[in-house]
Amino acid sequence: MQINNKSWFLIIMLGIVWGSSFYFVEVLLKFLNPFMIVFLRVSIASIALIGFCIAKKIRFRLNRQTILLIFVMGFINNVIPFSLITYGQQSTTGGLAAILNSTTAFFGIMLTPLFYREEKITWNRLLGVMIGFMGVAIIIGIENLRQFDTEGAGKYLIIGASVSYAFASMLGKRLTQTMPPIMSATAMLTASSLILLCYIVATGQTQFSLITPYILAYAVAFALICSVLAYLIYFETLRHTGASNLTLCTIILPASAILLDAAFLGQFITRLEFYGMLVIMAGLITLDGRIFKLRY
Repeated sequence: MQINNKSWFLIIMLGIVWGSSFYFVEVLLKFLNPFMIVFLRVSIASIALIGFCIAKKIRFRLNRQTILLIFVMGFINNVIPFSLITYGQQSTTGGLAAILNSTTAFFGIMLTPLFYREEKITWNRLLGVMIGFMGVAIIIGIENLRQFDTEGAGKYLIIGASVSYAFASMLGKRLTQTMPPIMSATAMLTASSLILLCYIVATGQTQFSLITPYILAYAVAFALICSVLAYLIYFETLRHTGASNLTLCTIILPASAILLDAAFLGQFITRLEFYGMLVIMAGLITLDGRIFKLRY
């Protein structure tokens, strides 16, 4: 599907919005534990989206199989990756977390043929994945690949989030076939809220007493911008550009996170991390394949 000016605007906006999530996590980690941050994000977002769906009078049907799929999707598309990224950012900058999280596309390419036989790994996709993982190795450091100290573990947690996102993208297609896309997002976030609420209560990690108006304002902004607005832009982008063009926002996402961290938190990625990011971006561009189509 050809990309027009409106589509480019949506892709860039989606990259900026998703990139800002790493900044919000950096700020909230100064006050709350990771699970509480994730719970606030998904619960506030689910309430807002439920109101949106009611206002739009969106209709849907539920059965046992759909409810099970909703909870599985909520777990692997929200609870696991959001938590891993938030924990990972305790020892990494938001910019580096965003760079590592952009590897989701590489894991998706490798996993898709296992779920959908019609999806084939083409030469440009295979080459893109190889280049992308070279970038990850540069960021972590060849000599540090086997080290799992505090800083190294944070990087691997974020990569783990990318794997979880990739699995979720496989199941996500089934969910959007059973109910409207925006309702799928609402249902996932609601299921995630219930899962996390049970967990933080059972483990005693609730920190409601620590929430000040300042923290609540950041949490609300985090949820509305990075989940509600992101999902609305996501589905609008999907409608105008198609799924294949959505990968372009993963190139913009790290730049957004890096600039926000530098401007508001004074955090900068290292030179080696910058070089690794360039290699990962090269892998994403190769993966996309459109440059090769233009050339040949």
